[in-house]
Amino acid sequence: MARAAGSTNPPFGTRSRQFRALVVHSQPEALGELAELLGGLDLHVETARTPVEALNKLRQGPAHVIVAHHVTGTFDGVAFLEASIAHAPEALRIAVVASSDEASELDHRPATEGAIIRLVARASERSRLVGLVGEGIKLVALVESQRELVRKLQLEHQKLQRRETLLDTVVKERTKELEESYGKLKIANRQALFGLAEAIEAKDPYTKGHCGRVAAYSLVLAREVGYPVEGLETLEFGAFLHDIGKIGIKDAVLLKPGPLDEVEWVHMREHPMKGYDIASKIEMLHPIMPAVRNHHERWDGSGYPDGMVAEHIPLVARIVAIADAVDAMITDRPYKSALPLDECEAVLRKTAGKMYDPALVEVFVSRHLGRLYHDEYDALPYDDGYEASAS
Repeated sequence: MARAAGSTNPPFGTRSRQFRALVVHSQPEALGELAELLGGLDLHVETARTPVEALNKLRQGPAHVIVAHHVTGTFDGVAFLEASIAHAPEALRIAVVASSDEASELDHRPATEGAIIRLVARASERSRLVGLVGEGIKLVALVESQRELVRKLQLEHQKLQRRETLLDTVVKERTKELEESYGKLKIANRQALFGLAEAIEAKDPYTKGHCGRVAAYSLVLAREVGYPVEGLETLEFGAFLHDIGKIGIKDAVLLKPGPLDEVEWVHMREHPMKGYDIASKIEMLHPIMPAVRNHHERWDGSGYPDGMVAEHIPLVARIVAIADAVDAMITDRPYKSALPLDECEAVLRKTAGKMYDPALVEVFVSRHLGRLYHDEYDALPYDDGYEASAS
């Protein structure tokens, strides 16, 4: 069982090879419950009842996950999370609030360098924190695995340089081990990225399955136009995470049930750059940065954020733009009904050469690639364990 308030577990830094979490809450009963929930993820959990106590524990050693309760005017957990950046800059920071109104109020606070994820959960819903932290830990574990693998590769390379007389069979055995390790890392890579896509969709429940469908349409279109086989996996990741920047969009804007006003649209249009900034800080996401940043560029130069024109737009971004538009048109949304496929294809033809690459549109429409939505999507071979139903 994880340690509750007042536990005597050793301080951060004394347990190697284990991820650490710090939970801050003013109520001992809630603190114990949160600590027990996170302990089920095999985390070493430290607890604190005040921001001052929590900062003292961070000074002993940084945490991988920091969770703080926030009540406006009573317990400023967000201010603590902002202060924690100096001590644990790479930590996953989560503010737990009891209502969506409370979460929306936080949108008016000044922006900070470190991202803070808001989780709206009443006392009876605290178990939702487990899923969010679990996905974050997968990404942290993957990054650490990459660092460990790079270290091992460097050591092996140095050994091989010093042992030029090693038998060829020994070299082959070492190479095979490294190839197997890299294969396992690639599998973990995919699982972590798909989990991150699920976290994006969890912020906006109306887009459930959107990332998976956009990835499927993008792969089908890319194969039809002869996209390089060695680049398909990167394209798939880019399509899955094209909207990663929406993590940084205010809930009041992202979850608004009606049309956005001009100010809200300006804020919404920031998500490609926010996603680009996130991807730029995570080495494993660097290859997908063009898809994240430029999937809202338009063929005639009227898109954003860079106003690129025609073939100056990266091909991967042009493909994802069509896939994104198709899924938006032929799926139901809170503010509009789905279009029939033939009407969707008509819209694509009408906007080809203005919004979208005309050559790509012609392939997508003439070969009716949009029928993917109507077929058994779960049976497609792209999901690799990721649940992507056309819901």
